[in-house]
Amino acid sequence: MKNSLIIFRKEIKEIVKNKNIWLPILIITIMFSIVMPLIISLVSGSIFEDEDTVKFMNKVFGDVENPEKVFIGFLIKQFLIFLLMIPAMVPSLIAPASILMEKENNTLEPLLGTPIRTRELLFGKALTAMIPAFVISTINFLILTLVLDVAIYIRMGYIPLPTAEWLIVAFILSPILSFLLTMISVIVSSKSTDIRSAQGIGTVIIFPIYLIIGLQIAGFFLINITYLLLACLVFLIFCPILLRIAVRIFDRENILTKWKMKA
Repeated sequence: MKNSLIIFRKEIKEIVKNKNIWLPILIITIMFSIVMPLIISLVSGSIFEDEDTVKFMNKVFGDVENPEKVFIGFLIKQFLIFLLMIPAMVPSLIAPASILMEKENNTLEPLLGTPIRTRELLFGKALTAMIPAFVISTINFLILTLVLDVAIYIRMGYIPLPTAEWLIVAFILSPILSFLLTMISVIVSSKSTDIRSAQGIGTVIIFPIYLIIGLQIAGFFLINITYLLLACLVFLIFCPILLRIAVRIFDRENILTKWKMKA
């Protein structure tokens, strides 16, 4: 654990200076935590001024007393899924950079030549990706909560967040997803010599996110506490499995030999 923390403290300084990592995160934060919530909270009232729209919403959500409030609750669930892109994307940007930058700077060979265990090395690099991912995700959740609560309270007089689902996503599902994507990124990076192709794993997570949102809109299911806790349990089971796979695939001797040949 001590060696892992040493690696984390060393590498987090370099990651913080890397603008290529923080620019896409900043864009996502502005779009999904500020701009989109404001637009939706401001225009939702005008949507329900049309009678046909109200009938359609009643058909989708049932005959409810306040369809606008139900509609906003549905949209908040979608924002929860969208914001999972943060803990998914951050590790996929940081973990490959953490490994492949070692190669570019010729610092990986001395590191792999030390007595440090592979598990400690990977855990240190995992912390370098997971801790920023958790901090950024939490900040995004707090910003989104503040923006929605203020905007909706001004318009409708109630505060919709936080909810139990919100807390589960922010503080349980988000860190677990970060760990899984970190391990996957480490596995891909150990088999790659190009940082851009290794970072491309983050784009893969976008498709399941859009699929979940599409299935909810189509009426197949609706995100609730049961589904979220089940997802946490399933992902948690895969965490130690992926860690073991990452340790096995991160073949120190093979990586040194392969990268020396390509240098």
